[in-house]
Amino acid sequence: MKLRIHENWSEVAQLAEAGRVQSAVEFGGGGKLSYSVETAGGLECARAEFANGDIRVEVPAGAAGEWAATDRVEISGEQPVSGGRLLSILVEKDFKCMHKGSEDEESFPNPLAAAH
Repeated sequence: MKLRIHENWSEVAQLAEAGRVQSAVEFGGGGKLSYSVETAGGLECARAEFANGDIRVEVPAGAAGEWAATDRVEISGEQPVSGGRLLSILVEKDFKCMHKGSEDEESFPNPLAAAH
C-alpha cells in the first residue's frame, strides 16, 4: 500500500535544510491525519511510528543529506511489528508524471522520460 499526498513545495530540500517536513490531511467530521518525515542521528535505516492520528517517519540524517544532493531516489528501512511481521518503509523523490497534461513543476525529472 502507498500513501501519497501531494504538496506544492519541495519536501526534499526542506528535509535537508530544516530536518523536518510535516503536513496534515483533514477529513469530514473533524478527522485529521498528520504526518512528518524527520532526520535523526544514530539511525541506520528509516523507521516509523503511529500515535494519536500522527504518522512519524525518521530517516538517517546522513542519508537525507545525500538523498537531497545526489540522484539517490529513496531512503528505506524495515522494522518489526506485531505477529512477527515487518513494516517496509520507503521515502522516495517525487518524479514528474509522464502523462500528457500533467503539471508537476516541483517534481524531479523522471529518469524514464528519455526512453519515450
